[in-house]
Amino acid sequence: MRDRLTAMTAALLLASATVASAQPTPPRVSAPAAAPTVGDWTGSVDFGFRSDSSTGDNARYERYRDLRDGSASRFVVGKDNETFMFKATAENVGYHDQRYSVNYNGGKAKVSFLWDSTPLNYSYLTSTPFVEASPGVFTLSTAARGQVQAKAPGIVGVPQSAALLGTASIYRGLAQPFDLQQRRDSASFAVTYNATKELGANFSFTSTKKTGHQPWGASFSFNNANELPLPLDNRANDMSAGLEWANADGMLRVAWDGSWFTNSIKELVWDNPLRLTDTTPYDPSGYSNGNGPARGRMSVAPSSAMNAVSLTGLYKMPSHTTISGIMSFTNMTQDDPLIPWTINPVISPLMKALPRQTAQAKVGGINGLFTFTSRPNNFFGLSMRYRFNDHQNLTPEFDATNYVRFDAVPEPTGGPTEQFDIRENTFDLTGTFRVAPYTSLRVGYIYDDFNRTGRAFSDMRDYTFRTSVDTVGNQYLTIRAIFDHTKRIGSGFSEASIEDGGAQPGLRFYDEADRDRNRGTLLFIVTPVSQVDFTASVSSGKDVYTGPGHDFGLLNNDNTSYNAGININPMAHVNVGASYGYDKFSSLQSSRNANPPGTDYGSWTDPNRTWNLNNDEKVNNVNVYLDVLKAIAKTDIRLSYDYSDSDNAFIHSGPRIQELSTNTFLTPGDARPCATGLTSCFEALPAVTNKWQRFSVDLKYFATAQVGVGVGYWYEKLDVTDYSAIDIPGQTGTPRIDYLGEISTGYGSRPYKGQTAFVRVLYLF
Repeated sequence: MRDRLTAMTAALLLASATVASAQPTPPRVSAPAAAPTVGDWTGSVDFGFRSDSSTGDNARYERYRDLRDGSASRFVVGKDNETFMFKATAENVGYHDQRYSVNYNGGKAKVSFLWDSTPLNYSYLTSTPFVEASPGVFTLSTAARGQVQAKAPGIVGVPQSAALLGTASIYRGLAQPFDLQQRRDSASFAVTYNATKELGANFSFTSTKKTGHQPWGASFSFNNANELPLPLDNRANDMSAGLEWANADGMLRVAWDGSWFTNSIKELVWDNPLRLTDTTPYDPSGYSNGNGPARGRMSVAPSSAMNAVSLTGLYKMPSHTTISGIMSFTNMTQDDPLIPWTINPVISPLMKALPRQTAQAKVGGINGLFTFTSRPNNFFGLSMRYRFNDHQNLTPEFDATNYVRFDAVPEPTGGPTEQFDIRENTFDLTGTFRVAPYTSLRVGYIYDDFNRTGRAFSDMRDYTFRTSVDTVGNQYLTIRAIFDHTKRIGSGFSEASIEDGGAQPGLRFYDEADRDRNRGTLLFIVTPVSQVDFTASVSSGKDVYTGPGHDFGLLNNDNTSYNAGININPMAHVNVGASYGYDKFSSLQSSRNANPPGTDYGSWTDPNRTWNLNNDEKVNNVNVYLDVLKAIAKTDIRLSYDYSDSDNAFIHSGPRIQELSTNTFLTPGDARPCATGLTSCFEALPAVTNKWQRFSVDLKYFATAQVGVGVGYWYEKLDVTDYSAIDIPGQTGTPRIDYLGEISTGYGSRPYKGQTAFVRVLYLF
């Protein structure tokens, strides 16, 4: 006993694990698998009670799981013999995260079934003054809206200035609490049948239904923003069928895939918190001053369908050479009813009928991937790959020349819809050279050419050079070094496509701007003895966005990551380890605060109206674990601790920030940016910080080979500071739903502390 206690004490002083990511879902509590006895039924029963205690943002603690007080369960039963294998499992029976599976493999057939339920808990602290009169239709108190529209003394609807924040909105007192959450229930079935040794068929079907609510923005342009609990009632059915022939020389497969999405809710309608009646006649500035319609309407995800037919082939040739390819033909359709031009009854009579009543949307796709690999000897290998993607929009043109801006202003400034087509060709060539024992050098080139209509650049090309060195197979050392350099060059630039959207001509979008990218990774794994391994890695990447006239948008971003870890097996059945990771992300973007051309002294082209934002985030991750399995008689102990902290800073700069901070102007003809009497009207975004910790322990003791007891404990804590989560003054933890320019649900990232304890009975058979 003394030796075992000494070994455990030494192990507890050591550390290990993998880099933790922010708030990963803890593993489900499970019983150790029983050693199968060929030909006999085996399984396990893990059943008991759990108790949950949490404070703060409890929904964030649960997130993708259901931790209500009650039973904790996991059942496994199976049989494995010379003719078939069968296994069935049931977990968290009766809860929102329950899961059931059945697998059978015998003779010529393989069958599987899975039922999985996954909740998504947004917040239990939310509230709203909106009442869901019917699915997708939200109403507000007519009395309250009437007082707001009449500008009754002392009544605030949606706060429009800092001076109004001291008075509670009339809607705050009408808000009712509710749990903002949704659930996904998915059932899948798959069967594979091998008619002969070379010929087989497979079929699968998955049906996924989503219910509940999710946060959704529904605004009236600039004068007020609303966050609603959008109801969810949709289902996606996915089906696949294929026929495959294969032998030692190759294979051929023909398949069909279909997907159908059905949304029972077709649109979202909500009352305007600033108006009870529609403005008559309509106000051309209604989208900004609040004199707009009494209700708003927007479409939600439409029902749609996709069908694809594919052909896959592979052939093995001499000298370790293989060619393979896949071609697929895809048809996507969507024909939901279109919502009218406007919900505003004052403007509706002024508009012509829609060109058509349904979407009639259709997209055709052709995708191909062809590969060639060869390893003629131990010193050289070659790999070539070509990929083709053609996404062709076949939707009939829709004339939207006359439309209604923000449900408030009819105007003929629109135009016909554009056919957004995409065509991409990618060629990849890589050579592998053995340069030393256990060591290979790879050199590759990738050419990626993609054409897209309706974008600022009609054609973008990526030229990538890649090299890597790998040392694998040495029992003491593994090394991998990778470096990529990519240069993206665009052509066919259309400045009009940017200016038509009201943007600065110097704006570029990050996904199509000229760009230079460099990325590298270096990994070491050292195993001095069989019981110990060290891992260390560093990776870095930087994107610089360039090109003629590129002044605004994302200018550059870079990230760096360092990781180190150790794993030790000091004695049989004991494993201990620790890891540490450090990540740094930063980006620089530029913009201009200006009025449209011709409306003032010329701020549109004034460089002193330019401002910059540097986003800088640093993240630290630590993980420690200890597993002691049967080192103490009849006992299993598992301990783990995860820690992560992040500091995300927003650093503003540029001449416009100087003007706002000092209430001065740098260009003659401009005006002071702040109101009279103010010395500054600039407030930087505060840093967003969070610190997350998780500790878990699982202890199992088996009185006999079949019967045992288990005790488990989870602890999590999140400390977070996020400027987007605003509380009522003096009421920490109570979200404010009536902040500047909005009526929200109060959803945001808030701190929590959660604890869950388990007591279970274990039975193996």
